[in-house]
Amino acid sequence: MAKRLKDIKEIKIERPQRAKLSAKEVIKRMEEFPKRKEKFIAAVRKGKN
Repeated sequence: MAKRLKDIKEIKIERPQRAKLSAKEVIKRMEEFPKRKEKFIAAVRKGKN
């Protein structure tokens, strides 16, 4: 059976804390983004919505 609406409302989704990055790490991620971009696009295309 489906859960009651009251039970569903009690679930709380929390966002993970932001990682503190160094300047070198930021530059490294910016340079790697074109490579990772294709994976992001593929994940979106595979989604149901």
